[in-house]
Amino acid sequence: MTKPVRGARLNQIILDGIGNLQALGSEALLAVFGIIIGTAAVIAILHVGHNARAEAMRQFEALGTDLVSIVLQGDAKKITTFPADVVRSLPYHVSDLSIVVPVITSGTLLRFGRASLYANLVASDEALYGLMSATVVSGRQTSQLDKNAPSVVLGSDLARTLENDSGRPLRIGNTVMLSDQVLVVIGILGRTSYSPLLGLDLNRAAVIPFEAAHRLIAKPGVTRVAARLVRGADDQKTARHVTDYLYPFMRSGSVRVETARQLINSLQNQMRIYDLLLFGIGSVSLVVSGAGVMNVMLMSVMKRRREIGLRLAIGARRRDIGIMFLAEALVLSALGSLLGTGLGTFAGWIFARSSNWPFLPAPMALPLGAGMAVTVGLFFGYYPADRAARLNPISALRSE
Repeated sequence: MTKPVRGARLNQIILDGIGNLQALGSEALLAVFGIIIGTAAVIAILHVGHNARAEAMRQFEALGTDLVSIVLQGDAKKITTFPADVVRSLPYHVSDLSIVVPVITSGTLLRFGRASLYANLVASDEALYGLMSATVVSGRQTSQLDKNAPSVVLGSDLARTLENDSGRPLRIGNTVMLSDQVLVVIGILGRTSYSPLLGLDLNRAAVIPFEAAHRLIAKPGVTRVAARLVRGADDQKTARHVTDYLYPFMRSGSVRVETARQLINSLQNQMRIYDLLLFGIGSVSLVVSGAGVMNVMLMSVMKRRREIGLRLAIGARRRDIGIMFLAEALVLSALGSLLGTGLGTFAGWIFARSSNWPFLPAPMALPLGAGMAVTVGLFFGYYPADRAARLNPISALRSE
């Protein structure tokens, strides 16, 4: 006598389970829909968190993880500023800093033809271009040779907006009005990555020579310093040395020194908390959908009492009955998790595209989707399967 093949028996159980679920109709569809929504929420959250973290890392890597931001914070009554020579002497007193660039920022109204646009005015040394990885696509950048000359380099977005609003092309050598001052456009920047550490967006900025700030800005003062660490430097130790050096020059306020590495660590910790919060919300939705699976399976047990009793009467083991109903729950949850994983991935792709990010699938998305299918099926299908297996065959056969 030939023994039945175990794989063939498993296939038959799955096919029977699919047929029984089809007989349930709309009840099974509602349970599958709940699992789809719960799984999609968790998978979408996973993709969004992964892509947001990857985009933040791309921004830091584009500018370098060795950047340092030194912000001079004043008290409520007075804004603290430092003379430029004090800032430029930092590398001689703090050996872990290789480049130090003083930055003066201010808001301004820029006019070109009939176009009038609010822009960020940035006065700094030419080393700022290297720190921000900014490239000039037309003309040249400002330099120390410009001194206080009325020269300006426009960011890519600012130049494009001025062209569109004025209705005429913006060329090197054109003049723009800054308040009552006339500035000559000497360069236009290409697309530049935003620096969350330095808080600078050169795409919408007008960059002028550092010395020109005294003529174009009402109250010029260095309140922010951009710097770069030497290779292998300890960022925390460097921050202490910078604070100790600048402290004697301060009359009030404080100095906040932040490094890219510190900001990356802080960002990763915040993203982990954010992921856990959203994952918890998605898990609640999944638990609710799992309860729907249990309800459908319990209803199936009640409707098929006579079938269960007949199977037990002709020799089926209680374990076989339990496996049959557990397989149906697994099929239900697997179908919902498969569709939910696809829907959640699509939602993550839509989010990345709408944010102008390249979509990177989260490595844990597929394993987590499969794991949720098995977990929901086993956890919420066990009780109905156990209840079916414990039915008394005689009572079951007498039921209507």
